[in-house]
Amino acid sequence: MRLTDWLQWHSLKTRVTLLSLGVFLVGIWSLSFYSIRLLREDLHTQIGEQQFATVSALATDINESMEERLAALTTVAASIDQTTMGSLPGLKALLKQRPILGNLFNGGVIVHGIDGTAITDVPLAAGRIGVNYMDIDVVAAALKEGRSTIGAPVMGKRLGVPVFGMAVPIRDALGRVTGALSGVTQLDRSSFLDKLAQNHSGKSGSYMLVAKRQRMLITATDPRLRMVALPAPGQNALIDSFIQGHEGSGVTVNPLGIEVLGSVKGIPAADWYVAIARPTAEVFGPLKAMQQRMLLAALAMTLLVGVLTWWMLKRQLSPLLDTVTALTAFRDTNQLPQPLPIAKQNEIGELIDAFNHLLTTLAQREETLRESEERYRSFFHASPDAVFVHRDDIIIFANDATAQLFHSASVTELIGRDWHDLVTKEDWPVTEMRIARLMSGEAPQMPALERRHLTLDGQDVSVESSGVRIIFDGKPAVLSVIRDITARKHTEAQRLADARQQRDTLVREVHHRIKNNLQSVAGLLQRELGRFMELDPRLETAISQVHAIAVVHGLQSAGPEETVRLCDSARNICRMVAELSLRPVNFQIENERTTFMPVEIASDQAVPVALVLNELILNAVKHSPADGPASTVSLSTDNGSARIVIRNAVSSLPPFNFATGSGLGTGLRLVSSLLPDQGAQLHYEPVEAGVLRTILTLTPPVIGSFHGKESGSSS
Repeated sequence: MRLTDWLQWHSLKTRVTLLSLGVFLVGIWSLSFYSIRLLREDLHTQIGEQQFATVSALATDINESMEERLAALTTVAASIDQTTMGSLPGLKALLKQRPILGNLFNGGVIVHGIDGTAITDVPLAAGRIGVNYMDIDVVAAALKEGRSTIGAPVMGKRLGVPVFGMAVPIRDALGRVTGALSGVTQLDRSSFLDKLAQNHSGKSGSYMLVAKRQRMLITATDPRLRMVALPAPGQNALIDSFIQGHEGSGVTVNPLGIEVLGSVKGIPAADWYVAIARPTAEVFGPLKAMQQRMLLAALAMTLLVGVLTWWMLKRQLSPLLDTVTALTAFRDTNQLPQPLPIAKQNEIGELIDAFNHLLTTLAQREETLRESEERYRSFFHASPDAVFVHRDDIIIFANDATAQLFHSASVTELIGRDWHDLVTKEDWPVTEMRIARLMSGEAPQMPALERRHLTLDGQDVSVESSGVRIIFDGKPAVLSVIRDITARKHTEAQRLADARQQRDTLVREVHHRIKNNLQSVAGLLQRELGRFMELDPRLETAISQVHAIAVVHGLQSAGPEETVRLCDSARNICRMVAELSLRPVNFQIENERTTFMPVEIASDQAVPVALVLNELILNAVKHSPADGPASTVSLSTDNGSARIVIRNAVSSLPPFNFATGSGLGTGLRLVSSLLPDQGAQLHYEPVEAGVLRTILTLTPPVIGSFHGKESGSSS
């Protein structure tokens, strides 16, 4: 096993072990702390109740003792009359006759006058006679208000030690206050409070007697707490509640800064309360020890569970470790793992068996997928069409045919290129629109479209392009299929040209045959019906129309790229008119012997020009007298234009209106309608009496160019 595998395996065991320990620790420690908390609350309640019961009994005893002393003072005060009050010896004798007062008050008993001055006291050794005690609250309450009260601890004026007193009023027969009788208890000597100061609660707990109005500790088991002031209001909430009259138990901090569990019970006779306070360290000490023992037990159990968990994981998961090791070995070989051995027929064994079944299924699917991928890869690269994939306008995959189509050295050179580099700019908008529709899902595929593409060396190729939206590497992309149709387009163009040439040849041949046949017909008509022309002029018109049709078909037999020489066309027309009418027609070319340049007319303009010439020459012959001079047709050229002048004699010039078409104007309007829209002008002018001259001027675009010298004879 390699070190990394060992570390991974032990990391797994460590994580599982720590997880188990964590769950166990959370459970057992939470249970421990919860139990300790409940025990603390129960112990707090029980000890608080015990302390409260104890302090209640003690408070009852102290309250009874105070009431007993206050009752004794009241009884003695009731026995003092005015006579006794006015006689000091009588007062002294009366007090001496009451020895119980000395037992009840260890600080002595004092008789006060109406102004608060001590008249007499017992024992006399105190030296209090003549001292005014009106500033003492209990003395003032007895003299001024007539109330019997128990006072707060103060420092004795003559004794110089902490004392507290009780005072009752002395009344005359009419119930008027005439003096006061007070008893003093010294706190530094043995008194009825000794049972409180000498008792302890537990090992270090103490009892305390508190004057609520004065917020002062009167006496306590701990000498450090005697005559100590309590915290000011608001500093200790529990003490504040006790002073306000609450009775019960609670945890607080005493004036010495020690946390204690205190219980309080009030003393109604003096508005005091008795308290028991035990340090919480002592109260909950056994609980803390038990908590420590529980925590030690939890720690021991944690270690035990950790060791057992580690051992169990190592024992139970060892087959899984062997499986991981085997899978890691196959991972390094990039091959599918063989079925794994099953050590035991348990849950892990069932898991390995299911995994083996999954491996078998994966192996079969892997083989099928490999064969399918190999098959489609072969189809892809063997395709004669260019196939490439692009996303975000960038080519990300292509076959070899793509490199060949775009004249690229390799497919690698195309990967990463923008498809705009391979498409002519005029085809960018439609291509971008088709790609946008594919990527948006509006159309799953685009039909084939003919367009022009650019190779990397700048050549144009005719292609047929189609596209489809696919998922490539987990993201949408466009697969484009481009077929080179340059050869097909060339073949189609060649076939079309051949068909057009074959058609033109056939049409020319038909026109040529029609022309020959019409000329033969015209000749036969002329020979057979010539003697009847004078009787019926319509025969001459019919023969001339057949002749004109023959002229048109003769011109249409020329090829589309051929041109017609104007002089040849005019000469032929003059000859055929002369043969038809049996009258001479002279054709001449001006400057023919020197500088005449033959004028060529495009084949599409030759037909209307020939028809116009045929009509003009035929009309000139028809309207000439039979015994008059022959008609003359002259052709001349000047600065790229041609001028044809037809001169004929007339016996008389008949009136005509070219606009309305009356008379001779009928034929002239027909001739004018045959003229091309541009490049041809026709007008008539009489030269002299009995002579008419017709002028036809031809300019581009009717005429083409002048070529070479031509010589010819008139006819």
